[in-house]
Amino acid sequence: MPELKDIIGFIDDYLRIREISDYSFNGLQVEGRREINRIVTGVTGNIDLINKAHDAGADLILVHHGLYWKGGDPRLTGILGARVRALDGMSLAAYHLPLDLHPEIGNNALIVRAVGAEFVNYLKPGDPSSIAVTARFAEPVTVEHLNGILSSFCERAPLVMGPSDRLIRNIAVCSGGGGFILEENLEGIDAVIVGEVHEQHYHLAVERNVTAFVCGHHATEICGIRELGRMVGEHFNVDCEFINSFSPI
Repeated sequence: MPELKDIIGFIDDYLRIREISDYSFNGLQVEGRREINRIVTGVTGNIDLINKAHDAGADLILVHHGLYWKGGDPRLTGILGARVRALDGMSLAAYHLPLDLHPEIGNNALIVRAVGAEFVNYLKPGDPSSIAVTARFAEPVTVEHLNGILSSFCERAPLVMGPSDRLIRNIAVCSGGGGFILEENLEGIDAVIVGEVHEQHYHLAVERNVTAFVCGHHATEICGIRELGRMVGEHFNVDCEFINSFSPI
């Protein structure tokens, strides 16, 4: 039976967490049982996911959004206290930007692969904190075609902003709270795929003639943590289950 320290060490090295600056505490956040027989993965370490993981017999929970964020109140009271108590011997580890950024199992890399495009570069090459990527279709696709693929992949229909009658070849992708890329230099980009946006981003999409597919913060960040769990489960020969604690955002 694998030990917690070996699994966490493997993930920390694979995702290069020591090289990536983040406002999340990446890696092990709550230490529980030493031996790991079953892992549950999920997007956010909320009480619903923790309770479902407990019912599923998990020893370790892997999430994208953890319990602790830099600058937050660390006192184990209120909601944070309730979440930690509910762990009841389970460990919890979180992987935020290192998972977004990863070229193989990162959220953005998996979205690019799912829509059938080829990775080109990061939107801001050389900037270690820039998680958005650019990609290109070998042959242009319609808005309707791309919308259909994203609806299936995210299991929800995206909100489409900006021009809807066009061919798309070059895209930028940023999962989660990625609407900010509409404020960046998008020269040559026909469309963006993001998780969530702010009100002003609608107007930027229209005025910059960029088609934006807003697919949901939660929905665009299922793929990375689920794939991480699959890989870890295979590597250590341990049961791993993804549990979708739903969020409409």
